[in-house]
Amino acid sequence: MEGRPGIAYRRPDGDPTRLVIEADEESGLDVPERPDGGWLDCVAGDDRDRLREACGDDTVDVVYRVASDGEAQWIHERGRVTGRGDVVGYLFSADERVKRRRRLERQRERLDEFARVVSHDLRNPLSVVVGNIELARELDGEAAPERLDRALDALDRMDDLISDLLTLAREGKTVQTAEPTDLRTVVESAWRTVGDPADAALTVEGSLGTLTCDGDRLRQAFENLFRNAIEHGSPEGVDALSTADSGDDGAEPSDAVAPGTFSSPGDASADPPPTDGGDAAVRVRVTRTDDGFRVADDGPGIDPDQRDAVFEPGHTTAPDGTGFGLAIVDRIATAHGWTVSVTESREGGACFEFVCDDSSETAEAAERDTDPQSCV
Repeated sequence: MEGRPGIAYRRPDGDPTRLVIEADEESGLDVPERPDGGWLDCVAGDDRDRLREACGDDTVDVVYRVASDGEAQWIHERGRVTGRGDVVGYLFSADERVKRRRRLERQRERLDEFARVVSHDLRNPLSVVVGNIELARELDGEAAPERLDRALDALDRMDDLISDLLTLAREGKTVQTAEPTDLRTVVESAWRTVGDPADAALTVEGSLGTLTCDGDRLRQAFENLFRNAIEHGSPEGVDALSTADSGDDGAEPSDAVAPGTFSSPGDASADPPPTDGGDAAVRVRVTRTDDGFRVADDGPGIDPDQRDAVFEPGHTTAPDGTGFGLAIVDRIATAHGWTVSVTESREGGACFEFVCDDSSETAEAAERDTDPQSCV
């Protein structure tokens, strides 16, 4: 076993509490030697029984965590029992193995999501399509086109589900290329797509600064958050997202942001008052925080017992929702190494808080220009 890239070890009498280091060939591991006992005290509590069980076999092949200088590292132990009853073998770093296993677990979870949507969420509208087409064949007059319209609605529903499902899978991939990005530009771009055509108003409070990210994927997150606020915050029976397309003058939605929609960075105060947005059905505001940013609205909010569930794929309270919008937001945040949580905004609506790794780039600007209180 010479020349192996690991720590050569021996366990006298196969005792899992004892470890003698025979040789360390630049393994990169930092493990304590415990020839007289106490090795299990260095092993994570949840992993000790697994190690004890492995040491009772003729061959040892087990992965566990060892704490050294307060930090846990994953160890892969491989050994065998000698004629004298000792266990001899090698300790290897298992960090990459554990990371690979976790990637495989995430991929399996995504496959499970695909299977669930295909077997349930897509099967339901497909049954609607088949049933209505079969009825349309048997009906005469205006009844047949009505059934075909229902089938088309079901097909539109399937198209939305497939699009969101593909986005969910794509956004789960770790961000490989990130660069400093002007956050205000991303917010404005997303609002033009979702908010500007709708009966909604947006306020950007203070300076948003820059953020190291994938700008396109972050824009997708903002679009989903804006869409969620507009869909859930609009009065019952009002489709705020289609307001701009329902006018009588036939004018196309403007590609420019309406004057006064965004606050001026130069006019930002320690606690800038939100704009009233006129008669807008929904009001949304974006603010930079000391450790990231937040997106808040004045809608009905989210019940505390539902705040974790909203990020689960397929969870929705909207009749026409796919349930993937906020799950995609969560995936985008995770892909960047960020965290996102939801709480209550100062208006009583929903507030999505993002904690980002590189928020120190604009921490001073955020401290000057925004209210330090979370969502209030």
